[in-house]
Amino acid sequence: MRAVWNLHLATFLFFLAYGLTVPTLPLYLKAQGLGAAWIGWAVALMPLAGLALRPFGGWASDGWSRKKPSLIGLGLGALSGLFYLGPLGAVLAGRFLQGAAMALFAPSSLAITSDLVPEHVVGRVMGTRNLILGIGVMSGTALGGFVVDLYGFSAVWLLVLLVQLVWIPFFVWGVPETLDAPSANPWWANFGTVLRDRGILAPTLANTGFAAVFATLQTFYPLVLSEAGFRAAWVGAFLAFYSLVSVFFRLPAGYLADRFEAGWVALAGFMSATLGLFLLWALPLPPFAFAAGFFMGAGAGLYLPANIVAVTRAARPELRGSAFSLFTASWDLGGLVGPPVGGAVAAALGLGALFPLMALGALLTVLVFVWVRGGGGRARPA
Repeated sequence: MRAVWNLHLATFLFFLAYGLTVPTLPLYLKAQGLGAAWIGWAVALMPLAGLALRPFGGWASDGWSRKKPSLIGLGLGALSGLFYLGPLGAVLAGRFLQGAAMALFAPSSLAITSDLVPEHVVGRVMGTRNLILGIGVMSGTALGGFVVDLYGFSAVWLLVLLVQLVWIPFFVWGVPETLDAPSANPWWANFGTVLRDRGILAPTLANTGFAAVFATLQTFYPLVLSEAGFRAAWVGAFLAFYSLVSVFFRLPAGYLADRFEAGWVALAGFMSATLGLFLLWALPLPPFAFAAGFFMGAGAGLYLPANIVAVTRAARPELRGSAFSLFTASWDLGGLVGPPVGGAVAAALGLGALFPLMALGALLTVLVFVWVRGGGGRARPA
């Protein structure tokens, strides 16, 4: 299990670096003079890159190597911090590089983890991974806001570079190659196979919807608080709070997914997150907004590991790279759709119009998940 913990620590540092940019990048872009609509598109550069490269990431994990895409992803993530230190054009390129890093690191590291652990403990291991991932994002969001207030944006971008760069040697020495028989199929054949499986399709579609909602929240809620007179540290504190709540629920979610059907655990998470978004619509500012943050965090803590367990159990071992590539593409697709749509709505109707948009979008996502999982989608039974 030493290699699994090496992967867990690499995941922590990778998502710590991502979390550092969550509260800070929208504020930095605003300071550079960009309006809400352009900020949405700039933030969406990361999922755009990830979405474009997911097919390659899935093929590489099944047909080339499990380990090398993860290693390249860590390297590109570190390089993005170097680009963030440059002028605005370089910052946008850094955002694109961060998306490319995610497209390589996320599916291959998940595939390695699923290769290394026995079936009967996959839920608790994936729950632990999601716990550590959540701690990384939570730590990054909290730290990012305070670092900006104390030392400025350049200090944040240096941390993005260093926290990923430091782990590359340990990853090289401590993680084995787990792909014994590379797939000879073209990427589209593997993707077609996993896409037809309802056990993979339902969590992927649901994850897409909630990724769009939370990407919109992460992009524009800092602007809502800024306009209301709250400092960057408040932005980081709110995002870190719901991440902290999410962290507390992730390990129990893994155990529940081992004991019960993972789809029911995910559904409970979706409903909790939706309730939180409706509460945020009603009570959008701190301190009352923290009540909404609790339900959103609890929901994310349940559905994120449960969805990964569902995909792990539905995918054939030789197609795990493609299955996780398709599933993690939902983060990119949601992140690509959410901020530009949110930016257009905010530009036309004001930032306040985003709250009903997010709440109703979450409710629609829950209904789609139930429909596809119950047989509405074209696929074999889960």
